Amino acid sequence: MLSLSAMELTDYTLINAEPTSLGKYWKGLWKYRRMISVFALQEIKVSYAQTFFGLFWLLFKPLIVLGVFTFLFGNVIEISGMKHPYALFAFSGLIAWNYFNFLVGSGSGALINNQHLIRKMYFPRMVLPLAKVLVGLVEAGVSFLILFTLMIILGYPFSVKLLALFVFLFFNIISGLGIALWLNALNLRYRDLNHFIPVLIGFLIWLTPVFYPSTLIPQEFSFLLYLNPMAGIIECYRWAILGDPFPSIKYLIAIAEVAVVFIAGVWFFIRMEDVMADYL
Repeated sequence: MLSLSAMELTDYTLINAEPTSLGKYWKGLWKYRRMISVFALQEIKVSYAQTFFGLFWLLFKPLIVLGVFTFLFGNVIEISGMKHPYALFAFSGLIAWNYFNFLVGSGSGALINNQHLIRKMYFPRMVLPLAKVLVGLVEAGVSFLILFTLMIILGYPFSVKLLALFVFLFFNIISGLGIALWLNALNLRYRDLNHFIPVLIGFLIWLTPVFYPSTLIPQEFSFLLYLNPMAGIIECYRWAILGDPFPSIKYLIAIAEVAVVFIAGVWFFIRMEDVMADYL
């Protein structure tokens, strides 16, 4: 059950047809900020309820994926040019990609999957995709603990550059959240996106240097990396964690894309919020 303060339960919000200003919307979102953590905690509890291992699946899932790809690309398929133990290399990219994949895949259906709440009560709808950010952050945090444990076991040094992970994690979040905001608004009218997006994300992982180094991409196709936001973010992760060379300045193209998509996504989501209930 959602638990809100007495003030939030007794207060009311006037809803009319006039567009909501950005400042007024953020003020309302801040007022309902507790709902973000409440929704996130509820989702975590429900996801692992009635399972034998419970919350231990937060630990098992990344380990299983890591084990499969380490066996496949570390033993069956030989990748040239590897400077690091493959488990560390792959996992440093997998953490970033899994977070992005969760925000886009799960976050894009936040409104449709909670339409029963939207019909019954008012709250800023952006609360729902923002709750996904917290859920994904918990899973990413567990994965980082696994990664740091692997580094200790393999004798990898910890660098002060690890502090930069907070910056790269921020770009990781807004890259997925920006797309999720767009898709939440569009999914209300075009439900086919629910079927198309998972297929697209499953394909894009092979165009992103998650399980292979970016040096394997032929020079004539390197522009595809510079247009891929997750490629630059993953390269930054590996710079901070593994001590790889700092990514090319050309990746700033993708960072600019992330900023534009996120800002435009926030604007579009807020503009669509007044009519969202009409499509649910």
